[in-house]
Amino acid sequence: MAKELGLAVSTVSRALNRNYGVHPKTIQLVADKAKELGYIPNLGAQQMTGKSSQLIGVFFPEFDIEGVNPDFFELFPSIQKVLRDSGKDVIIFSVKLANYRKNLLTEWVRKRNLEGCVFLPGITKNDYILKEAQQLKIPVVNFGQVVDEKCSAIASNSREGGRLIAELLVSNRHTNIGFINGPEHLFICKERYAGFCEVLRKENITHNSSQVYYGDFNGKSGEVGAVQLINEFPHITAIVCANDLMAMGAITALSQKGIKVPDDISVTGFDGLYYTAYMNPPLTTINHSSKKIGIKAAEMLLEMLNSKNGYSHTINPVLIERQSVFKLER
Repeated sequence: MAKELGLAVSTVSRALNRNYGVHPKTIQLVADKAKELGYIPNLGAQQMTGKSSQLIGVFFPEFDIEGVNPDFFELFPSIQKVLRDSGKDVIIFSVKLANYRKNLLTEWVRKRNLEGCVFLPGITKNDYILKEAQQLKIPVVNFGQVVDEKCSAIASNSREGGRLIAELLVSNRHTNIGFINGPEHLFICKERYAGFCEVLRKENITHNSSQVYYGDFNGKSGEVGAVQLINEFPHITAIVCANDLMAMGAITALSQKGIKVPDDISVTGFDGLYYTAYMNPPLTTINHSSKKIGIKAAEMLLEMLNSKNGYSHTINPVLIERQSVFKLER
């Protein structure tokens, strides 16, 4: 193949393995010739000769709560595409964080000869699996704020998302607002609420912290939270929800009580999941730019696989305005 293409054998080998530094046109040229010749690399043989496996583990948390937080699945297609285009194959692992067995990650990494790992949202810096990854010194991209030589962290700017929602509601003359948050200890929940409060303070709007209900990101907690807020604070004109599933639950519960959204009360979500465009009414929400985040996460891992140290990167979300927010009359 090298002779036919007029390339050095080493260049062809590096192109077949999609090694860092090989020009994309050369990689494509070699790939086309390999396809023409019917060449398929033997992964097992490559590993026996000490070559890299080209395998990346993508880990997502298993939750005991039904229907909670599926937004990380929207990150996967873009992560997989970037890695695949760089010659990497992806293996998906489901992790039960509550009863994680020590050294399980070590077993997975060694059995599969994983080159690197991506830990999807829900796996935090407090979870042992991330600490174990640091001990293994394997290149890792995570959404849990862990940064060191072999760990890069990526995140959506949750505080900015909270600000965007608050600015929208204030511009629509809402000043008496309830808030259905996720678990109080989670960093993203603290940040979303902090951004929301920043805007209200800036606008000299008093926010009663007792008008915050802490749910667990599933739809049922949105239902319970909405009913509790309406019963205790009947004069609120809007409810901010810290994710889209809780917003769906809130709208369902309000509808069952004969309260119309947005005519009687406005409701907003957070995450920007695809189905929110088809809710009744279509939901105003914060979109994390999942495609951008997934692409960047994969690129950060590839950088570390090519000797760059870990670092932190944040991507700003965008506001999606739909029909679940109503402008109040003066």
